[in-house]
Amino acid sequence: MVDGVSVVSSGRVFRRHPARAVVSAVVLTVVLSAATLFILPRFLPRQMDVETRGIIVLVVAVALTAAVWLGIFWFRNVRIAVHPSHVEVGRGGNREIFERATTAFRSKITEHRTNGLRSGVTRALLVYSGGREITVELPGFTRTDFNELMAVLNPIDEPPAADPIEAARARAHLPTSFAVDTSKERGFATGLTVGAVIALAAALAALAFAFTPGFLDSELSALVMIVPFAGVAGIGLLIGALQRRRVLASIPARIGVSPQGLRLDDDDVPFVQLTRIWLTPTGYPVRRMKLERASGRSRTMVLGSSRVQMTPDYADFLLAVRGQTAHLPGLLRLDLE
Repeated sequence: MVDGVSVVSSGRVFRRHPARAVVSAVVLTVVLSAATLFILPRFLPRQMDVETRGIIVLVVAVALTAAVWLGIFWFRNVRIAVHPSHVEVGRGGNREIFERATTAFRSKITEHRTNGLRSGVTRALLVYSGGREITVELPGFTRTDFNELMAVLNPIDEPPAADPIEAARARAHLPTSFAVDTSKERGFATGLTVGAVIALAAALAALAFAFTPGFLDSELSALVMIVPFAGVAGIGLLIGALQRRRVLASIPARIGVSPQGLRLDDDDVPFVQLTRIWLTPTGYPVRRMKLERASGRSRTMVLGSSRVQMTPDYADFLLAVRGQTAHLPGLLRLDLE
């Protein structure tokens, strides 16, 4: 088993990796047991003897531990076996079988935010069968596991052509050269840089005035309060500017697609040197491409966002890569973030 994916004689099995489950169970058990030990005694009557209090705490701790381990390894332990003709979904001791010919599978990804910051992601498999929509929560599935599962259920690879000549003609109509406009992203990075310079300059100026004799006793002494706020703002803007510059450096101005590989500006990337091409679905607000090389190195680049525009459209680019990699099944994958 590798990252929760195992291969059986007639298909592939996807589940949360046992090591991850054990670690989660141990950590949660320790946290709940510690909370029980230090918090529960405060709610018990003070006249209760020590032995009785200890027994109550022990019973509650054991009950919580049993609930945690049963929940993780039984109720929330999902096993999905994908076979050529059907898919088996096992959870909580139950097993359902869905025929692939009459069942549709879709992904559901929910991003959770706390105070505007990303705090987690939950993934689920939507099963449409017999007029029903079934949601299968996939706790503990990593992004890689989930992407592999959906790639097996809904391959993006172009199906084998019945007529190779017609398939070649169809590919000939697809665009082969794409331009990526990063002017808005570059302008945004420049704005962050200018803002950082102004904020840091204001902080340094206020700090210099603070050391001027008599300044702290004057009516303008309140300007000293500018130093921490402007300093923090300047550092934050500078970090943001550096991050955007790093994103810009990874984006090629032009991309060429051919049956042999990709051309990123002046860099040729043959398909035979790649183990995987990950492309974000077209409906995502930020669309990326990740190239994984056989050498182990990878490169990720933004190809579409509110500040990065591709011409022709990103959807055409995805179709072009799909068509030109049809002879290499499994190379192209959708990256479901």
